[in-house]
Amino acid sequence: MKEKPILTIDAKYLGMKFDELIRNYPYLSKFLISSRPPKFDLGEPLTLSELNKCLFKELSELDIEVPFNHLIPAYSLRAANAQAINELVKSDEPIIEIGTGASGAIALILAKKYGKRIIATEINAESYESAKKNIQQNKLEKKITLFKSNGEIIKGIIPKGNYAALVSYPPIYPSDLTKLKKRRGWKGVKTELIAGKNELDFAIQLVNESLNSKDVEIDFVTVQVMNKVQLFKLLNLFSDRKECYFIEIIAGTRKRYILVVDNRYK
Repeated sequence: MKEKPILTIDAKYLGMKFDELIRNYPYLSKFLISSRPPKFDLGEPLTLSELNKCLFKELSELDIEVPFNHLIPAYSLRAANAQAINELVKSDEPIIEIGTGASGAIALILAKKYGKRIIATEINAESYESAKKNIQQNKLEKKITLFKSNGEIIKGIIPKGNYAALVSYPPIYPSDLTKLKKRRGWKGVKTELIAGKNELDFAIQLVNESLNSKDVEIDFVTVQVMNKVQLFKLLNLFSDRKECYFIEIIAGTRKRYILVVDNRYK
């Protein structure tokens, strides 16, 4: 088990300065709370959503629509996750994404920017329809295959075969969302956020099922988590079975981590 990241990505270099973005999308100026320098209220859900939609369009040539009551996709974090997977994967085999969300953002970036083939799943009906619409309007149906999950993770939903990697930005909040709901700008549906009684329940189930599958062979199983406490719980849990390491993503003053379980050697 490695205690230092194998790769660090600073998400700020994947974004864009506000003044440049406003020049290309003048309508964003109506959301400004200060013009010198340009400043937005990033705790306001509509503002955050519009900013991210413009970033997807400008930086990845992707048209993204997300239902208002669903999780806002932060462009730079999704782009950093996609870049990490692209740098990790050397195979031309397809990539699995478990829980693509209403935006389908990571799958779309991997397909559009990096030319990857994606098998994506989504359990929430509204998120599934929204992701399908985003795939269609970006004309990526030949690159991305989307399946509606009824609770399945790997078995019963992912076609038999070999895959370069599995990527997931799983629900990692415990069942009590009282404090989370008090945050400004917070929104999301239960399946995007709730992991179970333990915040890592779903992530653990996902990794176990990925490693134990006989018909679905996955080279790298990756899971993004919120902090080092969560990361090292997973590293300690799986490092006795497989070689494990992690990727660090810097997002302003925060850091996110991607657990990598190397499943190439049985």
